[in-house]
Order: sequence, then C-alpha cells, then structure tokens
Amino acid sequence: MEMNEMRLEAQDLNQQAATLIKMGNFDSARTKLDKAISLDPMLMDSYKNYGDLHMTIQEFEEAKNMYKKALLIEKKGELYFLYGNACFMMDNPHEGLEYYNLAISTGFDNDEMLFFMGMAYEHMNDDNMALRYFQKACIKNPSRSDYIVKKISAQIRMGLYDSAEESVEDLLLNSPELFDGYHIKTQLLLFKKELDEAEKFSKAASERFPEDADLLYDYIKCLSLKGEFEKSLGLIDNAKKMKYFEDSKRNFTMLEAQITAEKGDVEKAIECCKLCIEMENGEYFDGEARFMHMSLYLAKKDYENTLACSEDIISNDAEDSYYFAALYYKPFCLKNLGKEDEAKDVYRDAIAIYRLATLKEPSAFDAYLYRAMCHKDLEEYDKALEIVDFLENLNNEIAEIYTMKAEIYTCMGKHALAKEELEKAFKIKPELRPEEDKEV
Repeated sequence: MEMNEMRLEAQDLNQQAATLIKMGNFDSARTKLDKAISLDPMLMDSYKNYGDLHMTIQEFEEAKNMYKKALLIEKKGELYFLYGNACFMMDNPHEGLEYYNLAISTGFDNDEMLFFMGMAYEHMNDDNMALRYFQKACIKNPSRSDYIVKKISAQIRMGLYDSAEESVEDLLLNSPELFDGYHIKTQLLLFKKELDEAEKFSKAASERFPEDADLLYDYIKCLSLKGEFEKSLGLIDNAKKMKYFEDSKRNFTMLEAQITAEKGDVEKAIECCKLCIEMENGEYFDGEARFMHMSLYLAKKDYENTLACSEDIISNDAEDSYYFAALYYKPFCLKNLGKEDEAKDVYRDAIAIYRLATLKEPSAFDAYLYRAMCHKDLEEYDKALEIVDFLENLNNEIAEIYTMKAEIYTCMGKHALAKEELEKAFKIKPELRPEEDKEV
C-alpha cells in the first residue's frame, strides 16, 4: 500500500474511532486506533483521539501520554488545551495553566479553555484571576449559563455583591428555566438579611417549579430563619413525598436537624445527624453533620459521645474548621471526664497542630482562636491573651475575640475586665447578650 493510501486509510480509521468513542464503544475504538497507528505512526489524529478516549474513561495519565505524543508530531493549540485539561483533572492546575497559556500563544481561542483556566485559578484559591477568566468565557460565549454561575460564585466569594446581583438578574432573564439563578438570588437576599423578600422570592420559585425539591428547600430554609419551625417541618414532611426527594435527602435531613435543635428537641436532631452520616456510604465525609452531631452531645454534656465524635472528625484529617474544632474538643472532653493528665498531652498536641496551621496559613482565624482556648484550659493565661490580642489587632470587629478575652479574664478572677470585654462583644453582636440582661 502506498504512503498516501496508508494515510488515507489511517484517517478513515480515526474518523470511525472518534464516532465509536462518542457512542461509548471503547474496545472497538481502540482496535481502530491501534490499526491506524500501525499503518501510519506519524498521524497526529490517532494519538489525539486515543487521548480523548482515555479522558472519557477517566484514565488521565494515559491521556496525557497520548496528547504528548500528538504534540511531538504537531505543536497545535487544541492539543495544548487538551493536555492542560488532563493535568487539571489530575489535580495539577499549575501544569494545566502552563499548557493553556501555550495554547493561547499559538492563537488558540476557545471559550471552554478560558472557563477551565478560571476553574484552575479557583482551585488554587485565586479568585481575582478566576473571575477574570470566567468573565472572558462569558463574553466569548454568553449562552453558557454554567459560565455565568461560576462567575457569580467568584463574585460572591470576593464580596462583589452588587455585581453578583446584576449577574443573577441576567441569568434569570436569559435562563429562566435554570435552578441556579433562583437559588443564588435567594442566598443573596438572605445574606443581605432581607428575610421577607427572600421568603417571598423563594416561595414563588418553588411554586413555579413544584417538582424541584431544591427550590422548596430554599423556601423552607427562609421560613426556618424566620422562626416558623412548625410550618418548616410540615413542608419537609411534604418534600419527603416528592419524586426527586432522594436527590436532596441529605440537605433536607440536615435542615430538619437544625430546626429540631432550635426547637430544643435535641434527641430528634441527633437522630437526623446520624441519618446524614449514614448517607455517606464511603463516598464523602459529611463534616457539617458530624460537627453538629458532636455539638449536640456537647450541649447535653455527654462527654463520652462528644469525645467519640471528635475523634471521628480528627481521623478524617481534613484540616478544615470542623477538624480544628474537634482538635480542641477532644482534650476538653478528656478533662471533663477526669482524665487530666491525658488531656494535657492532647492539648499540647493540638497547640502544635494549630501552630503549624497558622504558619501555613497566617489568616487561619479558627486555628488561632482554638489555640488560645487550649492555653486557657491549661491555665496559661498570658499565652492565651497574647494570641487574642494579636487577633484583635488583625480585626477588632469580631465578637468572638472579646468573648474569648472575657473567658480568660474570668478564669484569672479579673471580673471587671471580663465585663468590659463582654460589652465590646455585645456591641458588635447584640444577640449574644443574655435575655435576662436585656432591657425590657
């Protein structure tokens, strides 16, 4: 067979393989591609299509290898883009961005690549750059509502609420069938503490889409924040009969736990938390449910169960706010169970972990605060005060700093100073003031 004929045959096989990949017939596609490579090993399309096949079945390392082979034959913008996607899927956004930029340098201009660049920067917690590329993707292809949703998420994280509201209104106007617009607008109204407007809007949304359990969830959430607990629980019971309830079961169960806890039904709230934890099925770790589970036992002064919950959270080693809280409550429970010596050692271990966390992330407020609490419980009051003074210098508008100071001063027997610190906290958060101290 002549060289031109062999290339034509290999191109034909590639076209067939690409169709088979789209149909999900991967074994047949492999056979076609292997034959194409044997006929013409210098045809770039074979390696590109093999890369696409591996990406489809989530074999990302193999996809990278195939795209790299294709790039050795042709330095093509699309190949740099695809190689960057494989890097991103392997949790290597830095390398992904390097190849996305190589794609741009070749003149490759693609809205999906701009979107993935935004995703990579978001993964790296660089919201400024993430927003920049999400906006570029939206301009390039304004019909993609998922681009707009990501742009709004970045705007909210950056505190650009006015811009987020404008974007949401555009989303609702151009994609009125999309759940995200209604959900995000409700969240923005709740953030602005416009509870009545949030309730009204979320109710209208849930009535417009009566089969959408998530929109009903938003409405119930608004009602619960207004203290309408019985109505909220009644609607949750109704939600359990909905066709798509199972998809949102965890969120409704967690909301039921929060509402019943607010009502003072701690046992029911614990039962709901346990149900959420049972839903994990080894697929994910529900830190929120586990933290609430621990907190409910703590409220009952059930230190044995609180200790067990804290150890479960610590074992996940997530280094999030739930993990930092559990690190503190483990020795706290040991101390209250009369295991003083063991508690001291665990407090010391927690302090060391908090110190490492703050060295890694100087703005880790939770880690600093729990570290101060550990020092307080160890009766190292000067060290505890040194940490909270540092936090106050960083931000003097956080009420918890002053309540912490008040606790430390109370332990030191300095009750007048403790009272002064509490007044500072109440000024920032009036709801912290005990009912008996409020003026009638």
